[in-house]
Formats: sequence, C-alpha cells, structure tokens
Amino acid sequence: MKSLTSYSPAVAALAALVMAFILLPVAFIALYAFNDGGYLVLPPKGLTLHWFVNFFEIARFRAALQASLVVSAVVAPLSLLISVPAAVAIVRYRFPGRDLVNALIMSPLVVPGVVIGISFLSLSARVGTGIGLLPIMVALTCFAFPFAVRALVANLHGLDPRLEEAARNLGASRWKAFLFVTLPQLRPGLLAGGIFVFVEAIDNFSIAVFLTNSRTTTLPVEAFSYIRDFDDPTVAAMAVLLMSLSVVLVFLIDRLVGLDRFLDLK
Repeated sequence: MKSLTSYSPAVAALAALVMAFILLPVAFIALYAFNDGGYLVLPPKGLTLHWFVNFFEIARFRAALQASLVVSAVVAPLSLLISVPAAVAIVRYRFPGRDLVNALIMSPLVVPGVVIGISFLSLSARVGTGIGLLPIMVALTCFAFPFAVRALVANLHGLDPRLEEAARNLGASRWKAFLFVTLPQLRPGLLAGGIFVFVEAIDNFSIAVFLTNSRTTTLPVEAFSYIRDFDDPTVAAMAVLLMSLSVVLVFLIDRLVGLDRFLDLK
C-alpha cells in the first residue's frame, strides 16, 4: 500500500515553488542589509556590516530597542503566570463550558492585531491611562499569552497525572504536589511558551503602533517611522537581526517541546 507520507513529483515541485515564493522576500531583505551601497544593485558591488553598525549607533533605535526589551521582559513572565492555571484547567479538568473557555483563550490568535490595538486604544482613553509602556504591556499580554497556553497544554498532555496523585497519596497537599512534581516537568513548556511570547512582544507592530507616543516607541514602530524619512538598509539590517533571533528561539522551542506538539490545537 502506498505510504500516506509520500508525494508525487508534481506536489513536491509545487511545494518547493511555494516555499521559494515565501522565502524570496527574506532573501531580498538579507541581501539588502549586507549591500555596500545605499541602494540595492544586482549583483551587489560589495558586502558590508556598516548598516548593522549604523543601527546600533542611532540613538532613536537604541531607545526603541530598550523599550521593546523592557516590554518583552514584563510580558513574557506575566503571560506565563496567567497561562499555567489556564493550561492546567484545560487539560486536567472537565467542566461545563470548557471548550468555550479554550476557544476564548485562543481567540486572540485569530483576531487581527489592528482590531486589538484599536480596542486597547479605546479602553486606555476610557479608563484614563493614556498611551505608553503600561497599555502596550497589557495589550501584548492579552495578545501573546495564548502562545504560552499552547506550549503548556502540549507539555501537560505528555505528563502522567498519576505521578501527582502518588505524591498526594504519600501526604503531599494538592499545592505541594503540583509545585514539586508537576511544575518541574513543565519547564520545557514554560521555556517554549516564554520564548514565543518574548518574540511576539518584541516585534509586534499592529498593536503597539496605536499605543506608542513620542516618548515611548517600540522597535517596529520606530522602524516604520525611520523608513518614512530615510531610504537606506538600516531597517533591513534590523529585520535580519530580528529574523535571526526568531530562528534561534524557534530552534530552541523545537528542541524543548517539539513544534509538532506546540502547534497541536487539541
């Protein structure tokens, strides 16, 4: 019988063309970032790291990078703090409306970021907090914590609940059994979820653009502002740095949890 995982040459060729079409802009940006001149010429006359150095020398980019790192450093642990009880409830308990709760938790993944950004802008104006770092942190936490829930749900599905039950039978309370038996086994899910949330928080534009001001600008918003005034590969160099960071962190997730388990929606 023919294997379900085998494909015809035509399907394989079509898949290769689709992947090439998707990756072509990435290759173009990388080539532009290393281009020796201010404009891309094919073939390039030379390669340079000047634009990467220029990125770190510009004060507005350094300030935006610092703001983005602060936002990500707060959003990632806060999202994990919310995600742990949510994931445990989804996996370990059966209660009325469980599927609805799961769908609501995952709903930010299918809602456009522009809608979330406008909603939080209206909310900030209504409650009087204004715009700045705090509204950005709150909005990105609501947007990104489903990624952490996914990782923890995948991790919990691979754990044996009888280990926790054994600890309780030996005299441990429910809290101690979870803290000393289950939580250490969730370390891969915590790391994977934290990494994904960190990446989403540091490079989000569609939400942050509505909540930044002249004093607090995140890196993607600052990059958008820069390309309106200057036409050089500095922003392309920034994009290559962020893409490299994403590739490294996704590789870590694959090693810690496995992307197939992380992307499982069940």
